[in-house]
Amino acid sequence: MTANRIHRIAVYAALVVLSLLFSLPFLYMVGVSFKTYDDIVASPLNPIPLHPTLDNFILLFEKIPFWTQFFNGVFIAVSVSVLSMIGNALVAYGFSRYDFKGKNVLFTVVIATILIPSQMTLVPSFIMFKQWGWLDTFSPLIFPGAISAINIFLIRQVMTAIPKELYESARVDGCTEWRTFMSIAVPLSMSAIGIVGLLNFMNSWNDYLSPLIFLTSEHKMTLSVGISTMNNPYKEDYATPITGAFLMAVPVLILLSVVGRKYFISGVASGAVKG
Repeated sequence: MTANRIHRIAVYAALVVLSLLFSLPFLYMVGVSFKTYDDIVASPLNPIPLHPTLDNFILLFEKIPFWTQFFNGVFIAVSVSVLSMIGNALVAYGFSRYDFKGKNVLFTVVIATILIPSQMTLVPSFIMFKQWGWLDTFSPLIFPGAISAINIFLIRQVMTAIPKELYESARVDGCTEWRTFMSIAVPLSMSAIGIVGLLNFMNSWNDYLSPLIFLTSEHKMTLSVGISTMNNPYKEDYATPITGAFLMAVPVLILLSVVGRKYFISGVASGAVKG
């Protein structure tokens, strides 16, 4: 056995071990979802359900309006994802396509906003949304996430690498600026745009603070907040919140496996070609 083969086996073995370590919390969450309360108390560290049951799922649906909050979260996350892809791509296209006075200064100011913690803008945002009549609506959860500096930066880096000759040829062919954007900039930057949409979907889907602050009606809440309200102060319930967390993770896993893998692989491949 050659040294190269031994090295490859060692790398693969290390990757398998690390993958299992990262998967343990999820596997534990799946196992606890099917365990009885007595089994959880008797062996809390054992993820294997000795007496599998669906009672945790039934109790979860009884405690909160699960499907209402589930579809609220889906609607908000999809809206944020779509708006973020459109809005950030347009701003990134402007920074990468045009040269104008103060462009670098403006881009530096935009990037500098990354340093501002979101908690600092929470109170001003609450006052502003209250004056606009947006409280207890989905608007504060959707529109603020449409554009962000980090997403603009990611897409701009990809659009900057597009040859200027493609834009010039499109202009010669009589394409409008919007058609040039849709026919050249978007397809060639789809790996970055797709990743931005995916990351914004996950951030919105897992967001706990914003729905807690801006929403008050139970039928408008998302699952991230609904799951946290299930604990009984007189009896600690471990299984039901974990079951809810397991069901919350399913859409993200499906999205990552079906859609995310394509954009992550294409993004890595395009970066390797540019390098």
